[in-house]
Amino acid sequence: MHCLVTGGSGYLGSSLIKFILPKVSSVTNFDIIKPKDFDQKVKFVKGDICSLSSIVEASKNIDIIYHNIAKVPITKNKNLFTEVNEKGTKNLLEAAKINGVKKVIYISSSAVFGIPTKIPILETDKRIPIEAYGLSKKKGEDICFEYIDNYGLDISIIRPRTIIGENRLGIFSILFDWIENNKDIPVLNNGENLYQFIHINDLNEATYKSSLIKGSNIFNIGAEKFGSMHQTISSVIKHAKSNSKIKNIDKNIFFKTAFFLSKINLIPLQEYHFKVYGKSVYFDISKAKTILNWEPKFSNIDSMIMSYENYLKIKKKSFNDN
Repeated sequence: MHCLVTGGSGYLGSSLIKFILPKVSSVTNFDIIKPKDFDQKVKFVKGDICSLSSIVEASKNIDIIYHNIAKVPITKNKNLFTEVNEKGTKNLLEAAKINGVKKVIYISSSAVFGIPTKIPILETDKRIPIEAYGLSKKKGEDICFEYIDNYGLDISIIRPRTIIGENRLGIFSILFDWIENNKDIPVLNNGENLYQFIHINDLNEATYKSSLIKGSNIFNIGAEKFGSMHQTISSVIKHAKSNSKIKNIDKNIFFKTAFFLSKINLIPLQEYHFKVYGKSVYFDISKAKTILNWEPKFSNIDSMIMSYENYLKIKKKSFNDN
């Protein structure tokens, strides 16, 4: 089984490569950036997903493509969502069609649902994204449906909840910094909202297992054991032996402050993060569990504590290197 991972130099792609490498015949990383930790067992092809000829050449003699390349929500140039997340996905699927690729796994996002009107969220629930990133991922899914219906391409769509684990920090670096320095943690609705994460290792397993089944499908992927944001944050505070307190704040004050700080690039948050903060968001994962024979191993609390420990290690290494 010869596999191509687009965006294999990024966080998700590089983690997926490590997971599937012992299980498949070969792995090719297609990315515009060469990975920092280069593995001789992995073939690296430098290429731009926006170039059809590049991805066509890279996907020759490939059985399975895991498509991870996407511009993320904090991207400032919104035009790149169209170029990379939409047109890049179309290029990828066209290349798969040309080269007779047996299976494509498209990594989507829970942002396609926007602010959910009901929970838990099912695979079949209406997708109503509220910002440019979520809309581009929805359009990427729509392109997948087009290639399934019109060309018979075998595509599975993976929609992960918020990903944590390993070296994934991003917006969580702010939370962990507050906890480490005994600062108060702001929440909305007293932190009573139920919020689901997914550990990167559990996501990798679901992604890999989805590539082993025949027939197009959609899977919502999230942790099975999760609770309120108050419970999750409290667990990290307790683990860190921090004196931080969880403080409820006025919604209007939160939105105004967060929006201002994002505009001057002091926090890596965008519109979707603001609007979903304080809301209950979680998937029904029964379909993935049944069809993929998949069981998530990490709870929200496990994942957050592990991420906090990684935050400390990365900070210590950075300090020692300097």
